[in-house]
Amino acid sequence: MKTTLLLILFFSIALSASAQKNSFDYFGFPSPGDKIELFAPGIISLENTKEYSLAVSPVGDEVFFATGTWPECKIMHVKKMESGWSKPEVASFSRDCFAVEPAFSPDGKYLYFSSSKGEKDIKQYSIRRMEKAGNKWVNAKKIIDITNPDILEFHPSITNEGTIYFCAWDLKTNKGSIYKSDYLNGVYSEPAKENVPFEGNCSVTNPFVDPAGKFIITSTEVENSKNSYDAFISYRNNKGWAKPLNFGKRFNSSEVDDSFDISPDGKFLFIYKNDNVYRTETKGVIQ
Repeated sequence: MKTTLLLILFFSIALSASAQKNSFDYFGFPSPGDKIELFAPGIISLENTKEYSLAVSPVGDEVFFATGTWPECKIMHVKKMESGWSKPEVASFSRDCFAVEPAFSPDGKYLYFSSSKGEKDIKQYSIRRMEKAGNKWVNAKKIIDITNPDILEFHPSITNEGTIYFCAWDLKTNKGSIYKSDYLNGVYSEPAKENVPFEGNCSVTNPFVDPAGKFIITSTEVENSKNSYDAFISYRNNKGWAKPLNFGKRFNSSEVDDSFDISPDGKFLFIYKNDNVYRTETKGVIQ
């Protein structure tokens, strides 16, 4: 009995140490605190290119991000090696196609992205999923494609239960809406529009959903607003999503303000502006 307890304690300590060892080191850059600073210049934020949609693996050993202007986008990949971080290169699954907006499942088993892979029209983006097999990402499958050629699917965000939130973009109206698809018994449900209660006829895009479902961040063009797209956050209450709150002048400007993402440890908000990736601490920003 005593031996069994010692073994359990040993493995618990080993697992804890492994988790700490594998936590994301943010490429060695110190925290910006409450400042909004360019993130990982020369590694993620590169000169003369556009970077956005950062996806960090839950154990911190891989980072994917998007580059380029839609529809000709690529997903880039950097990986932590024994000698340090690799240089950014086009992800293997994006070499033969256009792809954008990678996102990990909270458990790290799956990688989601939007792509027009295999389509005659490179604008026909829909959502794919890959699974981790050893050190490789394999078995890319199209999992969400609304049966309307005028509707494109972008920016997946996944909860702990496997529910996918995403942007459905209507080519006819040039507006976006938030949809979700539940994952039950290994099957994704028919996508349904999610009610994020903005007033008027808004364009709502690029959702980031807290894995526990406590809040949702969107990039939204409010009807009759003088600004273009601003970032909003809505917290869940017992009736659904509460009225969205604008992030304010600190984050939003008169220009187009793109989507936000949050690091898997919940400590940092990644902000995409001026064709680069920025970050700041979530402390004092997210409730």
